[in-house]
Amino acid sequence: MDYRNVLFGELTRKELAEAIESGTVQGAIVPTGATEQHQDHLAMIHDTASVTEIARRAADRFYPKVLVAPTVPISVSEHHMNRGGALTTRPEIFLEYVHDICDSLKRLGVPRIMVLNGHGGNKRDNLEPKCPEHFARLDAMGVVYITYWLTCPEAFYDAHLELEKSAGHAGEFETSFAMLAFPERIRTDQINYDNALKATLPKGGLILDAVLDGVSGALEEMLS
Repeated sequence: MDYRNVLFGELTRKELAEAIESGTVQGAIVPTGATEQHQDHLAMIHDTASVTEIARRAADRFYPKVLVAPTVPISVSEHHMNRGGALTTRPEIFLEYVHDICDSLKRLGVPRIMVLNGHGGNKRDNLEPKCPEHFARLDAMGVVYITYWLTCPEAFYDAHLELEKSAGHAGEFETSFAMLAFPERIRTDQINYDNALKATLPKGGLILDAVLDGVSGALEEMLS
């Protein structure tokens, strides 16, 4: 897919100022990923790469209204530290960092912001009990915080996946997505457990379409 330029960091200062001052830019996506083990067959960058791909494709649907900020690549992965491969931050540090990115965008004049989460450890229901004040600050700015796979209806999982009802870690969902989006990051000879063995390229296409529709629906609601 050839992307039109929706990446914040690829703009010059002048281009950004003109896009904001003219009202062309109506919102921004702040993707959050992770760097952590995904079994022996997926690269540790998987969550970061996935959410970046989804954010770019979703923003492209709204071009030129939505920009994509650089993805946060390291987040809350403490639960993976004993599994042999992860980089992690404390929840409050992660949320402070995300807050400051959103605050920067607001100060530049971007009116609406979506944090698009691509990592289970960063889900709001995991972090809010630990750091309610941080979410209160994001809410006060009007920031929308969503996890991309939760935008898919339960019926999608029932209809199209065999073993999973969500984005299982390095399993049927994530491996199928990787087959479509970045097959070069899969060690095919290391796929060795049931969920991942159910992954297929056609499922990857269905997953991408479903999450893009879900995220796009959330963006439409935010922009309106």
